[in-house]
Amino acid sequence: MVQAATDHRERLLAGLTDSLANKPYREVTLSDITAAARVSRRTFYQHFANQDDCLLALTADTSTKMMHTLLSAVQQAADWSTTVQQVTHAYLNVIQAQPALMKALYIETATLGLEGLQVRRRIAETFAAFLQQQVEHRRQLGEKIRPISQACAVAIVAGINELILHYLIDDHASALLELAPVACDIINRFVAPETCA
Repeated sequence: MVQAATDHRERLLAGLTDSLANKPYREVTLSDITAAARVSRRTFYQHFANQDDCLLALTADTSTKMMHTLLSAVQQAADWSTTVQQVTHAYLNVIQAQPALMKALYIETATLGLEGLQVRRRIAETFAAFLQQQVEHRRQLGEKIRPISQACAVAIVAGINELILHYLIDDHASALLELAPVACDIINRFVAPETCA
């Protein structure tokens, strides 16, 4: 992965990703990251203030890539029910495929104080806005589903992520797809018409 990255910043993010595959974040050193990225410490400091700054950047970068995956899943969906199923499976598959990375991002980012919480908040709000947009798009196509507020969308995203966190903490990432029916149910309970709730 690192060899394919041409930009030094990308190489450093890939270097941290590779390092997290081998050891917990708190055991990763700056030397691990720069060696995996094949760049100097000086280059590292040209892009990041410190190792935690690099982790926050990796968290944001990973969420952007996840969003691209979700957008691809949405484009293949025929109706609301299919949208929910495909997006949920795509989201869980991305996390399940990178358990060490996701465990670090979910857990370690939250330990970085206000800055870490702000990054998590921005990500949650982005995914919540995506959910709201999909609901509104399907409503415009004539599907009889309820609109959701931004607060409800954030609650849905936070609830699903809390369930995912439990699986990651318990080292059950390989079974994350078990959460798909539960995640779909959580979404649909907010969105389905009153007669279907």
